[in-house]
Amino acid sequence: MPRERYRVVKEHRASFPYAMIAREGDFVTIGKEDPEMPGWHWCKDPNGVEAWVPETHIDIEDGRGVFSQDYNSIEHDAQPGETVQYLGESLGWVECLNHEWRYGWIPAEKLEKI
Repeated sequence: MPRERYRVVKEHRASFPYAMIAREGDFVTIGKEDPEMPGWHWCKDPNGVEAWVPETHIDIEDGRGVFSQDYNSIEHDAQPGETVQYLGESLGWVECLNHEWRYGWIPAEKLEKI
């Protein structure tokens, strides 16, 4: 079955030039929750990499998180008119593949379903 496709309707620039990459079962230290995007937590992995992580991907207990699924925090740079393939969505952000088959996140508000 083909994946749903979305068109970028508003430019997006990645917030960070790096990614936190984790496997199910990996641990992170949980920091502050984003006041503008509830459910997203600033986390730090054992290697010192810090990134936003949606609570849909971690189990949180006593300031510590355990990934409940694999996670990659990389964002796409995207221009209006580009199309992406939908992989999933968490708390207002869409996981997708771009035209170069690269994985990344884009805010849902910057996309429209084709």
